[in-house]
Amino acid sequence: MATSQTQASQVAIIRKTLSELPAPSDYAPVTEAIARSTELGEAEITKTLSGLVSMPQSTTVFANPPLHAANVDCNGTSIELQIRSFSIRGLLSESEIVAGNVTPAYLIFVGLFGRLPQRDDVVDEELLIQSLIDKKFYQIAHTKQHGISGIKPISFHVAEFMKTFSQAGPEIAIQHIAMLHKAAYSKKQRQPRGFDDHRNSGYFLIRKIHVHMMNVAVGGMSTYMRYLLDDSPNLSEQELAEETCNFIEQHKEEGKTAFETCYSLLLGRKANDVEAKILERMGIIQTHHGSAASNVVARYMSTLHAVTISDFFNASQMILDGKRHFGAIHDMTAFIKELEEIPEGDQVRIVREKVMMGGLPTFGHPEISAAGRGNQIQQDPRAAIYLSPFFDAIDQKSLSLSNRQLERLKIVQRIYQIAFIEGLTKPDQEDRPPLRLTPNTDFGAWCVQEGLGVDDPDRTLLTYIFRGFGWIMDAREQLQQRIMRPVVAPHPDIIPAVDNDPTVPDQVVNVHNRLAEDEAFSPSG
Repeated sequence: MATSQTQASQVAIIRKTLSELPAPSDYAPVTEAIARSTELGEAEITKTLSGLVSMPQSTTVFANPPLHAANVDCNGTSIELQIRSFSIRGLLSESEIVAGNVTPAYLIFVGLFGRLPQRDDVVDEELLIQSLIDKKFYQIAHTKQHGISGIKPISFHVAEFMKTFSQAGPEIAIQHIAMLHKAAYSKKQRQPRGFDDHRNSGYFLIRKIHVHMMNVAVGGMSTYMRYLLDDSPNLSEQELAEETCNFIEQHKEEGKTAFETCYSLLLGRKANDVEAKILERMGIIQTHHGSAASNVVARYMSTLHAVTISDFFNASQMILDGKRHFGAIHDMTAFIKELEEIPEGDQVRIVREKVMMGGLPTFGHPEISAAGRGNQIQQDPRAAIYLSPFFDAIDQKSLSLSNRQLERLKIVQRIYQIAFIEGLTKPDQEDRPPLRLTPNTDFGAWCVQEGLGVDDPDRTLLTYIFRGFGWIMDAREQLQQRIMRPVVAPHPDIIPAVDNDPTVPDQVVNVHNRLAEDEAFSPSG
């Protein structure tokens, strides 16, 4: 009897925890500005601001202002980098993540609930979220749903798709299975509940995590199946599904988290500890990405009440396919393939042309001043954050790169040197400082995944896995306060204070110095 009461108490606490929503923002800058201009008798200003009265209160999820400054040498010129920061809810800083003090589940909890996870004799809240994520991920491989060939396991439907479109990226496989899932509602002659203000917040959260982990599992299975098909093109759909499910089941039996299993699916083989650490840092940093277009769409889909939850994720993901997001990684792959076929002298000319035309993939940024001619330029630190443990692993000889990987990475290093270290000066502007571009997050993501051997079409999946939780964070805030504008200022309370923690700026400088040298991707010393 006592045991039953204890279990009932635990269930009640878990339900209460999952139903908890983060506190909405109380900072409304437009409303406050209208009040102040009215007080001052500035009628024209009040009138103008009144046209913006529907601007929402600020977001309490994410802030990324410039926080650090560091100087680097670019061909004898000292350039000051204004390094952007990263903070979730004002509670979790980028430096804590980089230092390895935070698990994915810990960060996800903070973003979803607006507070740090607690642990007591009844419930461990970090473990609660990780267990929920794992449960939803591992049950997908054997879950059955309607498809063109009938009601079969989702893994079989993915195998059918990959047999027909073996070079399609995971995002397309995700969309395909999501549409099958949506179409099944018509078969059952009922309407999906989708997004609805009146849904219980706890059950609604569970459902969003369920749908996202279904998509993650589908994307992971599709990448692993491509590796299997590369080795054995004649595998049947049934064999393809069974081998993939067995691979996933092995990881489950070994106690691997859903994230750890995804790292192996992404590599097409069991990820070792070094590879898992590199991929996990890369993923966790991408969980939330400010006012990026995908997060804006997530907010819109929330307010518009998406017909199905899968629509919410599909719409957000499809925006990431744009050339300034996911597409930049695919564009870099295509660009490297183009450069591989021509002499080095021509490579330099083409890279310079790309810089001047504003079409160099994985460089520049649509939302920060990542290009300029002066001695100060803003820097997205994520490329360096991804590359730092990767370089450490190379130096420790925990990773070995093939000749093809080294050649491709050497080209990417040369692009960095041309675009940022050397910069570009037009013939008629030789009296002006050179134009320089800093790399963005996709530069580091491309390099690391090239070095780990991730297949070309699969280099956006890791971002999708973690970014999906950022979208859920946005959705929970959106359903509370109706943020319908593309740019939402962060609440002042969540903007991190300037500190003297050198973790992030040191990594940015160290990675820059390494890329400035010869053979950056070979062991140093």
